[in-house]
Amino acid sequence: MTQVVKASFTDIVGRVHSVPSLPEVVTQVVRLINDPRSSADQIHKIMVKDQAMAAKILRMVNSVYYGLPDPVNDLEQAIVILGFKTIRSIAMSIAVINLFQQQDANFNMKSFWTHSAVMAQIARLLAAKSQLPDPEVAFIAGLLKDIGMLILVQHAPEETKKIIAVAREFRYDIQRATRKVLDTDHAEIGAWLCEQWELPGELCDTIRYQNDLEGAADKRLTSVMLFGEYLCGLKKIRYAGQCAEPKIDQAVWGHLGIDKTALVEVLSVINDEVDNAKTLLQMVM
Repeated sequence: MTQVVKASFTDIVGRVHSVPSLPEVVTQVVRLINDPRSSADQIHKIMVKDQAMAAKILRMVNSVYYGLPDPVNDLEQAIVILGFKTIRSIAMSIAVINLFQQQDANFNMKSFWTHSAVMAQIARLLAAKSQLPDPEVAFIAGLLKDIGMLILVQHAPEETKKIIAVAREFRYDIQRATRKVLDTDHAEIGAWLCEQWELPGELCDTIRYQNDLEGAADKRLTSVMLFGEYLCGLKKIRYAGQCAEPKIDQAVWGHLGIDKTALVEVLSVINDEVDNAKTLLQMVM
């Protein structure tokens, strides 16, 4: 009996002849915001070069999503009011969601982005509860956590169908199902894409080790991802291929350092976060 050779990580990324690229404005903004010497004026000068992006950011800032008491009419004012890191999250959301809009008969993009947007919201909330130094990094990690799936949808469509079928048949989580079909998974591919985008190493590492608490460098941020995914599973906020029963590694609790009271608070606002995620998608898409 001939053994089927699984496609490797190198095989899959080798099919990506043109890596989806972030707008230059977003790349520059991320670079500036990671530099503590940057000013609001510098960030503003970069962002106004992309008028469509600037308009979407202002629209988002003035939505119920942020609930500011007075309308903001100027991008520089928005940068000052919301802060550099929040503006980075908004710009990244707009750019990444707009990069992957293609519809696919076998993969529901709306479900995928709803899940990603809710993950981002919950990750930010959990990171703040756990007193991580930058909850906005958790937001971006939550948003991009599963981005490797979209590379598979685009460049490995037949394998993706098999992955979803395996997950449904055996009630596997998406990573286990992917490893049954491929010699790689969406976490490894997503980390590769984020490296192509020259995103900070902590983000790439968290995406690569999103299901491997022992291997992760930042165990607190990885715990936020694991716990956020657990909560999404409980609330059935999922995309195609996420079929396993929600469960959580008990070690996550220790790394998060939050008690049951904080958990109840997070659970009590998840429906609000789902609404916020839908608002985010309406603003961006």
